Order: sequence, then C-alpha cells, then structure tokens
Amino acid sequence: MKEFSLVRLFHQLRWRTKVALRSLLAVGEGVIRFTPSPPKPMEGKGFAFIRLDGIGDFWLWLPFAAALKEAYPEKPFYLIANALWADLATATGLFEKVIPLNPTLIRRSLSYRWRVIKELRGELPPSEVLWQVTFSRRIVVEDWLAWGLPATKRIAWHRDPYTAEPSFLSRWVENRLYDELRADALPPRVHEWNRYSAWLKSLGAPELRWTIYEKVSDCFFAPSPKSYAVVLLGAGSSARLPVAQMWEEIISTLRQKAGLSIHLVGTLSDRKTASTLLREGVEDWTGRLSLVEAVRHVRNASLVVAPETGLGHIAATLGVPTIMIVGGGHWGRFIPYPSDAPPFPLKVVTHFMSCFGCGWMCRYQLSQSLPYPCINRVSPREVHRWLIEWAISLSEGKAPTQVGGLSEKDSVESSYTPLQKGAE
Repeated sequence: MKEFSLVRLFHQLRWRTKVALRSLLAVGEGVIRFTPSPPKPMEGKGFAFIRLDGIGDFWLWLPFAAALKEAYPEKPFYLIANALWADLATATGLFEKVIPLNPTLIRRSLSYRWRVIKELRGELPPSEVLWQVTFSRRIVVEDWLAWGLPATKRIAWHRDPYTAEPSFLSRWVENRLYDELRADALPPRVHEWNRYSAWLKSLGAPELRWTIYEKVSDCFFAPSPKSYAVVLLGAGSSARLPVAQMWEEIISTLRQKAGLSIHLVGTLSDRKTASTLLREGVEDWTGRLSLVEAVRHVRNASLVVAPETGLGHIAATLGVPTIMIVGGGHWGRFIPYPSDAPPFPLKVVTHFMSCFGCGWMCRYQLSQSLPYPCINRVSPREVHRWLIEWAISLSEGKAPTQVGGLSEKDSVESSYTPLQKGAE
C-alpha cells in the first residue's frame, strides 16, 4: 500500500477536478447534439479506430492492429489519429485512410469539437465497426468522437480505472455509447502488449503480429556512410529527463569508447539543451526533422540513448540497440517489456522506488522543472557500464547483446553524483 502524501493528494485533486469539469461539459454537449442516441446507419463500411494518445502508445498498439488486419484482410481500416504521429501511421501501410486531429483542441475548444465531427462525417463512410481501442481514454476526446460518428456497431473495452473521470459518468457514457463493452480482467498496470494480447484472444483473433515492426524497419532502412549514435533529448515532461551532466558523460563515453559521431535529436524546445552539449563530433539535429524523418534517423543509427519516450520505443522495436533511462511513473505498463515479447535490443536503467506506478503523480515534488527523484537517482555508473559494454561491441563490429531486462537494484544518493574521470 502506498504511503499517504499531501503532495500527491494535491496533484490528484487538481487533475481530477479539471478533468471532471471538462467531462461533464462534453456529456452535456453530447446529450444536446446527439440525442436520442448516437447515429447508427443501416449498413457500414470497414473498421474505424480512434487513437489520439502519444507516439509511444500508438507504436506499442501496432502489433494489435496488424493482427486484426490479418483477421479481416478484406476490411478497409480507417484511423482517427493524433496529428503528432499521423504521418507515421500512414507509413505503416495498415490503414486505408488516416485522419489527423489535435486532441488538445478537442479537449479545450467547443467549436473545434463540433467542426471535427462535421468534417469526419464528410471524410469517412459510416463504419461497420467503430473500435474504441484506447485503454486510458477520455470522455471529452475519444468517447466524444465515438458519440458523434455513425457506426453500425461500437466495440470498446472497460477503461483504465485510474483515469480522472468520475466513475458514475464513465459508466453512464459507456453504457450509452457502446453496443459491446468487453470486460478487461487484467490489472491496470500490466504491460500494454499483455493487454492487447488478451483483447485479441477474447475476439478469437490471431496473436500479436510483431512482424509489423520488421516491415517498418525494412522500409526505413538506408545504410549510412558513417556510423553514428543518437541521443534523444526530449520527453513528455522535462521532469522525466536526466540532468544535463549525465548527457555530457554519455556523449563523452560514446566518443571515447566507440568513436561514434553523436546526433542530438529532439524538437525545437530541446535546442537550448543541445547547444550546451555541442563539441567536436557532436551534431545538433533538434527541430530539423519531422517525426517520420526522425524515425528514419534512429533506425539507421548504431546506438540510441533515450529517456522513456516514444522514439526510444521505436528505436528498440526496429532493432536498434537502445539504452533507456527511465523513472517509475509508467512502470509495468510500458517499461520493462514483458518476458514473452521478442528479444528487442533494449536495456532499461532505472532506480527502483516503492512508489513506482504512480502515473507521474509524484508524492515528493510539485515542480515539473526538476527531474523526478526516480530519474534524478538513476546511477550514472549503471548507464556508463552499459554504454561501455555496447560501445566496445560496436567498435569490434559486433551487435550488442539483446537484453531487454532490468538493471539491478542499486542504492545511490538522493542527488546526481557525476563520475570521476577514468571511472568505468
């Protein structure tokens, strides 16, 4: 049982109040606009999927989508996607049509929500089945879109019980919207792949199709004339990033032990960090690449070092040796990968704490500008050890050992301690 924390309680109250107000407003809109019931045509065409969460969420869902495509090859698949990664979804070749939307505007703008429904009804045919495949879905985003789109049948699974929506409102919406609300017997914090595997089994569909990653990997592969390592500088929040001094040591190790040039990849917001890391053999690629171009860039790297971010998952599943420095907010659900997954070349380095699985509702700090304690306490020696081992393998022309497991529990001080010169 987690310890009581006033800080965490404050986080929860602020978050839940904001979400509850938006959800109530969205339900009121839905009742007024779509009464007496969601539109249901006599006949639909193809399968529509609603997926408006992050890059990593979408990427880990792909083996599920590929398995459904194998089960229903004659059905066109339509994806309502987050504009952030919609081009990447198109590049997978799984979908007949991908429609990009801005989930932030859907949450915040009444006029945008109404305009989106009108445009979607014009661009998409009424679907035979509308699949609600987001576990941590939001009433004001995913459910609201399902409410407004015509479909012969709507299928969903029970939502994540840790979402902030009031439970009575969630139940009312689910019972009203979905023709088939399927049970999810797994605990909330199991890995996404285990959940999708259980969903497929309940449908009598094939198992997760990992070959989708091989297909995408082949599409993005282009031999580089010069070997390089990628350091990913961005994450969903600056509090989930290691301190800058750890990046400096990572870059020094890769330069000295493997002789690799370093490409710093991120968005424009990461350019300030990148400017402090520039030196001989280090190139700043921040803000210069679209997501599809960034995926191609990491696919052709010799090694990737990343915080827990979507591009880190993409690199590992495309077969690029990846060291991921992570905290415990999503522990168990996204990281580490389950033992029955393929042996992706991923090494997770973390500092275990009893509060792992907090959903980033940190009990120890309110600030989003400082690294969370579980990130700040990651042992630099553990990162350094794996960098050296994999860098030596690369310098000898060998593939790094595919591990994918956890680092050992370590006891380190509560603040970052830099390595001494020459330390291994």
